[in-house]
Amino acid sequence: MTSSRGRHVAIVGAGVIGLSCALEIRRRGFEVTVVEQGTRAGEATWAAAGVVAPHHYGATPGPLHELLRRSRALYPAFVQSLSSRSLDWHENGTVAVARTEAEAEELEARVHWLNDADYSGQLLTRSALRELEPLCDGDFESAAFFPGDAHVDPRQLGLALKETVLQAGVQICFGASVERIETIGSAVSGLSLSGEDHILPAEAVVLAAGAWSAGLAPGFRLPVRPAKGQMCAVQTGGLRRPVQFPEGVIIPRTGGVMAVGATVEDVGFNLRINPDAIIELRAAAADIVSVVADAEIVETWLGFRPRTADGFPIVGQSVVDGLVVSTGHDTKGIALAPVTAKLVADLVSDGHVDALLTPFSPERFA
Repeated sequence: MTSSRGRHVAIVGAGVIGLSCALEIRRRGFEVTVVEQGTRAGEATWAAAGVVAPHHYGATPGPLHELLRRSRALYPAFVQSLSSRSLDWHENGTVAVARTEAEAEELEARVHWLNDADYSGQLLTRSALRELEPLCDGDFESAAFFPGDAHVDPRQLGLALKETVLQAGVQICFGASVERIETIGSAVSGLSLSGEDHILPAEAVVLAAGAWSAGLAPGFRLPVRPAKGQMCAVQTGGLRRPVQFPEGVIIPRTGGVMAVGATVEDVGFNLRINPDAIIELRAAAADIVSVVADAEIVETWLGFRPRTADGFPIVGQSVVDGLVVSTGHDTKGIALAPVTAKLVADLVSDGHVDALLTPFSPERFA
């Protein structure tokens, strides 16, 4: 697509990825409609933790780290471009703790390779850890501080994105299920919506339906499955920044609350909150920050992360002309939103394929 005049782009999914893409594409001058099966901005988005870091959830040296790093660099301007709603955005770093010798070896290796890549990580003594985070009173083998990391409240981010895209003139159709992506010959032609007797026409479609994306791919393989994650919030404050550990993360929220998560379950679209899993989550967090043990659980929730067969997101032009895939971000959708939006908008607006996208192309599953 080389000209935006009269061009209509349909986006499937109103999570942080879909809405970020919608906003960036709209800013390029296209007419944009977002179709969302739910009634709010995002499924996995609403349930996410919100850490923004280039070593996020096991990212190692290579393409995924580079993608996360570029996205982290874009984040301040991305936040500034959204509505005036408070996003609980903080750039004061994260702490990571290790409780076993094996975990300590991994953490030390992570600090070394990040420093080699010019991204600061600092191993902490026990006293330095307590100075940074007085509430971290567990029994640790080692700890580290990553000052370049940031975090955001994903729910506030989703709401701000929704408000901003609507203000920009994007139409959002909530409660609308896509039955199929329509094609004519080898090119996309629009969306067929459940209960509608007509097709929503579009010259381009962005498939950003998260864990629901696989069933909508017309004629090609898209190996994305749901990874269920349960979280809880406890009524206690005092933590200054996110504290990461191998099983999860503890994150401060406004209002004297800490979010604790998350499970990783390959159980399909199972909507049941498991009380035992929540108890185990809190117990694991209490081993790190003991005040969590007696804190009241004020909320529990779950989401379905879009997980791929190889752990990389799927972002790029599909075999169907005009159909761009943007899914499979797993635990990293919040962190990758700004860079994904830019790269997808480049594809839609002028067909430009950034070299950084090559490892994430849908073609790798052909």
